[in-house]
Amino acid sequence: MTILVVDDDASQREMLARMLRTRGYAVVEAADGRDGLDQYYLLQPALVICDILMPEMDGLEMIGALRGAHVQAPIIAMLEIDDFQAALLLEVASKMGADATVLKPLETDQLIKTVSSLLAPRLCH
Repeated sequence: MTILVVDDDASQREMLARMLRTRGYAVVEAADGRDGLDQYYLLQPALVICDILMPEMDGLEMIGALRGAHVQAPIIAMLEIDDFQAALLLEVASKMGADATVLKPLETDQLIKTVSSLLAPRLCH
């Protein structure tokens, strides 16, 4: 299964991609929401993990665009824990259609558990 990782922080994005690849997932990377949308429509990954705060097109706009196009792929929204608006922005992401939210720095085990639980229904089809 392919997962799209969208984050403007290259080191965070690469770390997350590496972690997912070591667990057997194919990973596509994008540096912002606009690139993320392009990659989604080109490859139609099974799951999207996107940062909220990004230039060009932020994660909330990306989630809104995907859900507005009736994309059913699960979405995990993530945000830095030290952002003073983190709780509010993650709540907005959930209301816009994110299936799960996580705080960075990412806890590997928790993220993998979240990814697996969101992809499990897709494995049954």
